Amino acid sequence: MRVVIIGGGVSGLFTAYELWRRGVRDIIIVERKYLGSGGSTRNIGCFRSSFTSPEHVVLMKKSIELWLNYRDELGLQLKQSGYLWIARKPETLDVFKKLSAFHNEYGVPTRVLDPDEAEHVQPGLNKSIITGALFDPTAGRMPVLENLVKLYLKLKSLGVTFHYYTEVTKLNTSNYRIKSASTSRGEIEGDVFVVTAGGRGTREILASINIKLPVVDETRHPVITEPYVEVIKPALVIDWDTTGAPYVTQTEHGGLIFARNISDVHEAPLTSHRVDAIGATIKPIIELIPVLRHVNILRYWIGYYETTPDHHPVYGPVQPYENLYIAAGFSGHGLMMGPITGVLIADWILNGKPSIPIAENLTMERFITGRLVKEIAIVG
Repeated sequence: MRVVIIGGGVSGLFTAYELWRRGVRDIIIVERKYLGSGGSTRNIGCFRSSFTSPEHVVLMKKSIELWLNYRDELGLQLKQSGYLWIARKPETLDVFKKLSAFHNEYGVPTRVLDPDEAEHVQPGLNKSIITGALFDPTAGRMPVLENLVKLYLKLKSLGVTFHYYTEVTKLNTSNYRIKSASTSRGEIEGDVFVVTAGGRGTREILASINIKLPVVDETRHPVITEPYVEVIKPALVIDWDTTGAPYVTQTEHGGLIFARNISDVHEAPLTSHRVDAIGATIKPIIELIPVLRHVNILRYWIGYYETTPDHHPVYGPVQPYENLYIAAGFSGHGLMMGPITGVLIADWILNGKPSIPIAENLTMERFITGRLVKEIAIVG
C-alpha cells in the first residue's frame, strides 16, 4: 500500500508516523513549500483539553497522553504548567464552575480559583480587577519547531519519502477512486491519499474534484517581545471576559507572546500587517499583569486559524471517493491535536472506522446533515 500525504505539517507528519508504526512502509509526504511553512510553526505552541465540547475534550485528553508518550519515544519537549483562564465578572465564575464540573466528568482536573489562588498560580496578577479563574493543570506548551524537526528526522530515518517545494494542483480520479495527484513536478500515484494541507490548501485541492470544504483562513496577529526574566508561570494566561480573549505565554527563550482574536478580513495574505492590532492585543494583558509594561516588543507575525462553521476539525473519509481522507479545519488547534489526528486517520485507512467513536461526529457529513458541534473556548 502506498499512502500519499498532501501537507507536510504536524498533521501530515503524525499521520505518517502512526501509519508506519502499524506496518505501512510506502509513505510519501508532499509539501508545497518547506517543513513547517504553514500553521504548524505560526502558532504559540500550547496544548489543552479544557474545551467545551465532548468531542474536543475526549480527543485532546487522548492527544495529550500521546504527546507525553512521544516525549520519551521521540525525544520531544513539552511542559505541563497549566492554563489560567481569568474572570473579570462575577457571573463568569458560574460559567467556570459548570465547565469545571464538565471537564472533571471526562477526567480533566480543572478547578475554579479565587483571586488569591489565581495570584499564587500567576504571581503579579492584579487581583483588584478579577473575580477568580479556571485552572487546567494538564495544559502546557512546547517548542514547536524543535519538535517538528525531531519528528521529521525520525520519519526520514524510517524511510518516509518527502517531496518539498512540490505543489499539488489537482487530484485525478477514476471510478470513485483517487488515482494520482498532479503536482508542479509531475504525477504522483498512490493507493490512498490523505489531505492535511491546512485550511485554504485542503479546500483548493478538494475543489479540483468538486468537493466543497467549508473552511476559511482567519488571520491572527501574535506579538513577541525581547527575552525577559521568567514572569509567566502557567503555559497560558487568558483574559476570558475581554472581547477576543487576549492571552500571553512565555517561550523557553524568555520572549513573551501576546495574541488576541482581532476582527479581520478572512483569507487575508500573510503580509497583511495590522499595526493597530498590537496595542489592542497587549493592553488588556498589561492590566492583568502590570509588570509586563516594562517589556519591549521585538516583532509580530501573522498566522491563520483555519476555521470551520463549528470550530471543530474535519476528519475522515471524503465521499464518494473510496481512498481519500482529510484532516483539516482545526480552528487554531491543529498542533495540539497532531498525535490524535495521526491515530484517527490511520484508524480510518486501516480499519475503516476510528478507535475513538466520538470522532465520527467530526466527518464532513455533519455539514450535510446540519449536526454541527458547539465550541465556545476557541482562543488559545
